[in-house]
Amino acid sequence: MSLKKITAIFDELRLSNIEDALRKHSITGYTIHNTKGRGAYADNYNKNHLSPHLQMDIYSSDKYASKVAKIIVDAAYADAEDEGLVSITPVDELFWIRTKQLAQEDEFTMLELEND
Repeated sequence: MSLKKITAIFDELRLSNIEDALRKHSITGYTIHNTKGRGAYADNYNKNHLSPHLQMDIYSSDKYASKVAKIIVDAAYADAEDEGLVSITPVDELFWIRTKQLAQEDEFTMLELEND
């Protein structure tokens, strides 16, 4: 099995753009977490200087992981100082709770468009 986990941390105002871009490629499975952090930009109005962001986790086959990451980067880009980041990490094993079965790489696909 060759699965990847794509983790994106981005400004919460970019969520609808990212969701639209993922939906366009038939990618509908992801998890969203509220998070706070400090990167290039520090929120000096808050006592702890942390800025609110969202974290999105998506599982993908190795074949599509870089493409999914690029879709997110393109949709999240706003030419702003504190835009976030996207990482891709290997997944050793992934289990579906409903079936108690090991997930298979071919269960994670995306629609490839001609312009991609």
